[in-house]
Amino acid sequence: MDTVVVRVPATIANLGPGFDSIGLALSWHNEVRIERASEGLTISATGPDAEQIPRDENNLVARALAIVMGELPTTRINQIVAIPAGRGFGSSAAAVVAGLVAGRALGSTSHSNDDLLELAVALEGHPDNVAPCLLGGVTISTQASTVRLDPPLSIRPLVCVSPESMPTGVARAALSEEVSRSDAVANIGRAALLVAAFAQGRSEVLMDATEDRLHQSSRFALMPESGELVRMLREKGIAAFLAGAGPSVAALVDEADAAGAETVARAAAFEGWEVRLESIDPSGARVVAER
Repeated sequence: MDTVVVRVPATIANLGPGFDSIGLALSWHNEVRIERASEGLTISATGPDAEQIPRDENNLVARALAIVMGELPTTRINQIVAIPAGRGFGSSAAAVVAGLVAGRALGSTSHSNDDLLELAVALEGHPDNVAPCLLGGVTISTQASTVRLDPPLSIRPLVCVSPESMPTGVARAALSEEVSRSDAVANIGRAALLVAAFAQGRSEVLMDATEDRLHQSSRFALMPESGELVRMLREKGIAAFLAGAGPSVAALVDEADAAGAETVARAAAFEGWEVRLESIDPSGARVVAER
C-alpha cells in the first residue's frame, strides 16, 4: 500500500462530571492523507488552524506514524484541519490517532484497536480524548481500561466554539490539588448517572447528570466568558458544561429539543463564538481510502 486517507473525529473529554474519564466523538473531522514519497518527509495542512501544525518530525501525526511502523518512512503528509487547536475538542488526540491508524494501514501491521489505544494514551496522555477518537461513540476510560457505549439516538451534543484558545497545561495548572469529600461524592454520583443516561437514552436527567464540582469553577477564573455562557445556558434548562479543558462550551440536548436549544445558544453566545449542533460519531477513526 502506498497511500492511505484517514478521517478522525473531534472529541469532547471531561464530559460533564466525567473529569479525565468520560468522552464522546463528534461528527466533525480532520482528514489526513499519507503517501510514500521519494523526496522525504513533507507536511502540509489546510484549514483554519493549519498554521499551528508543525511541518517537521514534531508533527504528532508523523510521530504516531513512526511509533507504529518502527521508523518514520519517506512520507508526504497532507492534513485538512477542521478541528480547532486549543479549544477543547481533542485536536492533539485527533492527530495522534490519525497517525496510528494510518501507520497500521500503511505498514499492514497486526496492531489491534486495543494496541493502538495503549499507544495513543502513552503518547497523548488523555484517554478520555483518544478513546472516543479511535473508537467512536461514548467512552469511559481509566489509564488501564476503556468501555465503549453506542451513542443513543435521543441525545445530541451542542457545541459553542470559543474564538480564543487555551493550552491544556495552563487550564490544568489552575486546578486545586485537593477537593472536598462532598464535591467528590457529588461528581461520582453524577458521572454514574451520566453513563446510565447514555446507556438508556435518558435525556430527562441530563441537567443533573452534567453538573461538575471538580474542575470547572477553577478554570472559569481563566475563561470568564465560558463560565458565564455555561451559567446562562443552564439557567435556560440546557445541560451545558466546559468542553474538555475549555475554553469552548458544550451541552447535551434531547433530539426533540435540539433545534430550540441551538437557537437559545446562538442568542446567548458572545461575539465571535460559533455554535454548532452536532451528532455523536459512532465510528471513530477510519480509513476512507487506500491505494
